[in-house]
Amino acid sequence: MQLVTQPEILKTNDYVALCGGKGNDVWDMLTACMNGEVSTVQKLLKKEPSLIHCNWAYLTPLHFAVREGHLEIVVILLNAAADGAYISGLSWHESPLQLAKDRRYTEIEKLLEKNLHQTFHSNSLGESVATLVKQRKQNEVIQLMNDNPEAINVSDERGNTPLHWAVLTRQLELMDYLIDKGIDVEAKRADGCKAIHIALEGDYFYRTNRDLDRKTIRNTSFILGYLIAKGCQYDIFVASAIGDTEYIQETISEGSVKINELDSSARSALYYAAKHGNEESVRLLLEHGANPNQAERDAVDGAALHAAVSGNYLSIVKMLLEYGANVHAEVEASGNPLYIAMRDNNHEIVELLYMYGANISLTAACALGRIDLVGELVALKPSSVNAGDYGPLTQAISSGHTRIVHLLLKHNVELNAPWYASNYMVYAFRFSDIEMVRLLLDHGANPNNKNWVGISYLHIVAQQGNVDLAKLLIDYGADINAVDDENCTTPLGWAAKYGHLEMVTFLLKQGAKKIIKGMPEWAEPIAWAKRKGHNHIEESLR
Repeated sequence: MQLVTQPEILKTNDYVALCGGKGNDVWDMLTACMNGEVSTVQKLLKKEPSLIHCNWAYLTPLHFAVREGHLEIVVILLNAAADGAYISGLSWHESPLQLAKDRRYTEIEKLLEKNLHQTFHSNSLGESVATLVKQRKQNEVIQLMNDNPEAINVSDERGNTPLHWAVLTRQLELMDYLIDKGIDVEAKRADGCKAIHIALEGDYFYRTNRDLDRKTIRNTSFILGYLIAKGCQYDIFVASAIGDTEYIQETISEGSVKINELDSSARSALYYAAKHGNEESVRLLLEHGANPNQAERDAVDGAALHAAVSGNYLSIVKMLLEYGANVHAEVEASGNPLYIAMRDNNHEIVELLYMYGANISLTAACALGRIDLVGELVALKPSSVNAGDYGPLTQAISSGHTRIVHLLLKHNVELNAPWYASNYMVYAFRFSDIEMVRLLLDHGANPNNKNWVGISYLHIVAQQGNVDLAKLLIDYGADINAVDDENCTTPLGWAAKYGHLEMVTFLLKQGAKKIIKGMPEWAEPIAWAKRKGHNHIEESLR
């Protein structure tokens, strides 16, 4: 395991909202779980129980405790309500259960399976049902349910019940069948989302434009109404989403709900009203004390203003600002309101936001392709070209703004700083931009720059199966046998794990070793191929 250096943002005793705790405490918690320091973990949790949910670069205490095989700490964390189903959107990030399975930590695996089953009724049967529903094999789902009555109450590893998946894939007949069979329509998955929240918000990991059949229902409001008619709970959050001011007024008058309560998915009524453009609902909620700046899902300073700007609801944006909405409030991985308004060319909203004190960051200007703003901002503060994983250079590359990339390079943007989740080079890989990668390497980017868990650029490229990029990196000196801390293997192992036979063949021809001294047996490339069922790769490695 490589030596991990504490990032600058966490070198503080102040609360870092992005990470869910005071900077130094978050770091101490993560490293204690990584190093097996039981007493430190206990002391930190006693001091601040919410550290159970802290993270850095999307990795949690439980992730490291499982990864390093610290059974006692895993027990402590699960008993303190750590999310055993958590997984981020990072392409290489595995769930705690998968980590334990891969590493053959049998006791930890059983412990996690028990936790998931007790918490979400999650088991292998739930995974089988989820697969069949995603494949739209309705008859097979029904047959499986008839043969296994208990399957109605199972879920997959993330806590999705069969009804969650039926809603995600928008299969009305299957919804009918499941509800008639008595499935719990209020069941919550790991992130607190019920089936009705899926109808309202969709899902980060499974998206309409990417994963659904083109013939599937596209109007989610129909699905929402359908679920309500079938018995899903109708509350102030749903009422706010559809603009039912009469219900909102009655609920407030009865005092049956606090105006700033969040639903189980951690979203506010004000957010739903703003997102769906229900002006009178927004007004009613604000008049009764709704706080536009209260922390909610993916938004530490509130999500209502961001949602209203995204919907181009000028009157709602104005109302929220008049009630004190934070003009700078960001939503995770989505920028701030001004960025959204400029991106969508909503000029009236842009002017309104500026009037209330908004300003554009260099990172946002790079994403927008506004080289004029980039030039001015860099001139004002040259050091601003360096701003972490998702900073200016990353945004310019991910949006394909080559001229801005050249401008940043001329201002000596740091190319070899520590990186954590996804940096500029990873985005260049994502778009298979070979000339961009070459440009960066020619300007001094180190082809062997690893992130904080030892993942190198060549590992990422091997995962993608992009042989042309792999050849380029190797030509510039990338270490073909570098070993990471997440999968404990080489780029060859990553290619084997993710099923890229052409990449495996290429790396072998380039001299990649099949076995590295000190590499655990379970992490050898052939073990990855065998475990993942990539038979052709397993044969080639033999």
